[in-house]
Amino acid sequence: MTLSRYGFIVKAADLELFKHHGRIKSEGFDLAVSGVSTLEEAIMAAQEMLTRRIELIELCGGFTAEEEEAIRAAINDHVPLGRAVTRREDQGRIHWS
Repeated sequence: MTLSRYGFIVKAADLELFKHHGRIKSEGFDLAVSGVSTLEEAIMAAQEMLTRRIELIELCGGFTAEEEEAIRAAINDHVPLGRAVTRREDQGRIHWS
């Protein structure tokens, strides 16, 4: 099965779930983006994404492994959930491939 509906949740102290969100959509691609500042908002965003038939959700590197697990439990593993992780040695450097 080819995926075409993605969700991305980004976390920063000054983001608000109901204010900072967007969508990029074409005929074969659909990306919902939500900005949050708390775990509770992230859970709400992930659950709302399920109602839009999102097929995969990614979290930004601002989330901890524990927060990822809490979100995974809240969506009951209905869709794959991943988290971007930056290695300590890569911080501050940009790598293009």
